[in-house]
Amino acid sequence: MQLNSRSLRLCSFNCRSVKSSVNEIRELCSHSDIVCVQEHWLLPSEINFLSGISDDFLAVGQSAVNIHESVLLGRPYGGTGILYRKTISEFVTFVDTDDPRLTAVILSSSVGPILLVCVYMPTDYGDDECLVNYVSTCASLTSLYNDCDAVQLIAVGDFNCSAHSRFYDIMLQFALENNVMLTDINRLADAFTYCNDSATNLSWIDHVLCSRDVDNLVSSCTVGYDYVSSDHKPVCLC
Repeated sequence: MQLNSRSLRLCSFNCRSVKSSVNEIRELCSHSDIVCVQEHWLLPSEINFLSGISDDFLAVGQSAVNIHESVLLGRPYGGTGILYRKTISEFVTFVDTDDPRLTAVILSSSVGPILLVCVYMPTDYGDDECLVNYVSTCASLTSLYNDCDAVQLIAVGDFNCSAHSRFYDIMLQFALENNVMLTDINRLADAFTYCNDSATNLSWIDHVLCSRDVDNLVSSCTVGYDYVSSDHKPVCLC
């Protein structure tokens, strides 16, 4: 079976705690087929919380917290997840990434298997370690794509880079190497997806990257500026 002859509505949202943003995530679910979330802040034992947000959705996710040590390690504000409508569950296959920054599924579609990856890239704190981690996460995403059976790629989420920032060229190189288009950037003008709490800093750091065949099918791409539970705004496409 394949997804075909219907629109697929996809949203990506860095929710800065899924529990504090649950109402807005539920709202995104009401007009989406797939919702990708970053920074859900859940422990491994709490991942099932994602599947309880909407009665119409199932979910998979990764926690950023390491529970295999005597003392809990890991930033509690990390983690990624993908919520998908139950009516498309037969077209969705979970892919184990073993990386809390990457949650992935394969979608069966009329343009071939699509690897959909929810991405939460490292933040740039200005040091060399951040740069190494960013390059490493891009390499992990590339390896995931190369090693799976998918022939198309959609990478969505918080890429933590805007035009002219230190990580932007790395994202562009990733796009070039994997033959993906800057779907949101090519369709939007003067957008922003991040606004700090004091509204003094706006930036466009959340992105959608799609293989050309998928990009050609995108009919709309929007930013949800009316969402206020997080310092990020959701990016949605059809």
